[in-house]
Amino acid sequence: VAKAPAGAAPAKPKPAQPAPQPAAASSPSPTNSAASGGDDQLYVLVGELDERPIVVDGIVDAERMGEVLKRLWDGAAKKPKDWVAAWLAMKIPVDKQAEALQKLLNLAFVQASAGDELERAPMVIAELVKSHRVKLRSVEETLTAFGHNLDGILAVTEEAWHIYAHFLTLVFPKPNTAGWGWSRVGWSWTSWWKYAEQCLQTLEPAKAAEVLCMILRLLQEREGQGIQEVEPWASGDKLAKVVAKIAELNACEASEVVEKLGVQGVNVTV
Repeated sequence: VAKAPAGAAPAKPKPAQPAPQPAAASSPSPTNSAASGGDDQLYVLVGELDERPIVVDGIVDAERMGEVLKRLWDGAAKKPKDWVAAWLAMKIPVDKQAEALQKLLNLAFVQASAGDELERAPMVIAELVKSHRVKLRSVEETLTAFGHNLDGILAVTEEAWHIYAHFLTLVFPKPNTAGWGWSRVGWSWTSWWKYAEQCLQTLEPAKAAEVLCMILRLLQEREGQGIQEVEPWASGDKLAKVVAKIAELNACEASEVVEKLGVQGVNVTV
């Protein structure tokens, strides 16, 4: 029988270890991140919406909606996806979406006159559309409604019409690999173009033409090269259709449109 080495101390029993405590359940966060103060504000706001909703028995509390949108704009929502979480908590019915979008854009116009970036609102709305929180039809209703009163809106901020160009650029059909635009089954250049024409139908012709010129410039900036060098513009008659529409709206020749676009840095041949 083997013997323990001489002088070896007898083994001591290990002290009892405290039982592991269950991890504290973390509160769900609307943005999966509570690193910033904005996330904390968003979490609080979402919680408040359960107690003080915007819509009660199908009736929108316009004052409450305006208060919530202002808080989101002022910092509770730090990025477009925060708006998606907040919109879900707002529980706005589809038939009230246009009303909410009008309030959001009115807020954006006022804030833009004070120095805020005007493209922020179209970015938010595009994210809501891509996340299936807002219908394209609701955005169209909002933009066509603003078109009837654009002069009054321009009195608040002269560049209000830019929202049309920014939004339509942000939902331009692109594959997921592009890193911008919108990839959706059935969403093609043809459907985008039809939708764009519908959104612009209530604008004065000259202003609608300006929007289309700006869209081409914004798309070219996104592509990083001449617009007629990349698909879907490089083949077919898509660019010619847009140029023809601008010429129709401005009651001028296509050659004049080409010249005007060239001045803006968009070189096209039709």
